[in-house]
Amino acid sequence: MIWHRIMFSLAGLVGTPASVLDRLGRIARGLGADIHLFDCLYDPDADAARPPGAALDAIIEQRVEQRRRQAQLLADVLRAQALEVRVSVHWDYPVHEAIVRHVLRHKPDLLIVPTTRASAAEQRFLTYTDHRLIEACPCPLLLLKDRHVHAQGSVVAAVDPMHGHDRSGELDETILGAANTMARALGDAAVHACHFVAPGTSHGIEAQRVDDGVRLESAARRVRSMAAMHDVPESRVHVEFGTVAAALPLLARTLRAEVLVMGAASRSLPQRAVLAPTAEGILDALECDVLVVKPSTFRCPVRRRPDLPLSRRRHARARPAAPARAQGR
Repeated sequence: MIWHRIMFSLAGLVGTPASVLDRLGRIARGLGADIHLFDCLYDPDADAARPPGAALDAIIEQRVEQRRRQAQLLADVLRAQALEVRVSVHWDYPVHEAIVRHVLRHKPDLLIVPTTRASAAEQRFLTYTDHRLIEACPCPLLLLKDRHVHAQGSVVAAVDPMHGHDRSGELDETILGAANTMARALGDAAVHACHFVAPGTSHGIEAQRVDDGVRLESAARRVRSMAAMHDVPESRVHVEFGTVAAALPLLARTLRAEVLVMGAASRSLPQRAVLAPTAEGILDALECDVLVVKPSTFRCPVRRRPDLPLSRRRHARARPAAPARAQGR
């Protein structure tokens, strides 16, 4: 996989920590990618609150322009890192649909969204918007949760060769390919592939032991085979007994994962994409960033045009990026 166009969503952010911009810059430099900063705003009471005689379009344009100037300040921080950056601000709602519409319009290779937390001491949790983006975003989605840069971090690909909705194995291939791409972006981090086999419920202890052993070995063969095609050595393949909810966060911590890559499959197109069973419940437990990818059969459920009156869809068009400056100049 080659990702040359990154879209970074500022929508819903109250301030952007320097650590987030540093991480975004590191990923963009590692990929050799340009960055498109996107922000959106909307106020259903804008019409009612406008002063007598004031035009609604003018008020909307003023608010959008003010937000665009704020976003340009962040863009300048990234441009100082010799990155190509442009900015777009749209008047649109709801937030997740506004973001997806911009993805459909500009077709980035990767969407990056920082997660939020109540205080510096708390863990980052996924919001309603994050979960809706997982369902609807047609391109790979990277949710930034970890504020630290690991000296010897890794990328963990959570595959599922026994998934009933991915019989061809296409989604697992996409997961491993995305993991390798993200590893290159992070300075050639080590890639690990993992899968957990839940103990069965066969009658009899001996029968259960045989059945579990057969399932574990079958899964291990398939994962090793897929991993080898993506240059992941057998020593970095982890196929074990356990429940995903408990075992995956533990393995991610043990391997010092910077990013965990997982897939969201569509059960019945064009319905929303869903993560593997129990996966949504463990996202908050993960301390690392999470990259979610989808199969080629995914169909985005979001309309390309918003259900808003024309006067409320005014937006500031993306402006060309300023020429990147070489560091030290």
